[in-house]
Amino acid sequence: MDTINVKRNDEGKRRKRKNEGINRRKDTLIKKAYELGEFDGIDVALIICKHGRYTTYRSKDYVSWPPSIAEIQTAYPLPKNILPEDIEKRLFKHTGGKLPLKNKEEGRTMNNKQTTCK
Repeated sequence: MDTINVKRNDEGKRRKRKNEGINRRKDTLIKKAYELGEFDGIDVALIICKHGRYTTYRSKDYVSWPPSIAEIQTAYPLPKNILPEDIEKRLFKHTGGKLPLKNKEEGRTMNNKQTTCK
């Protein structure tokens, strides 16, 4: 019975560490978005959805910012739409065929999960 409790405790600690790491990455991403928005002529909008809860950052506090997806798709010059596959190809190319992501399989599984964020 004690081994079951130890396993549950270890699992809880593992999940907590993982969640803390994700939160640190989120905070770093928001800080980087802020820093990027400080440059002249650059406006930043960031949307993060974790387990159905949204976190947003906007470099401009306007009702019209950020633009809707429809507005972005009809903008000129045409937008650059970057997907995870594009980043993976770039990383693969620059690392000589090795992806430097530590939890690649775990991350892919998490990304393919059904969530309420759509």
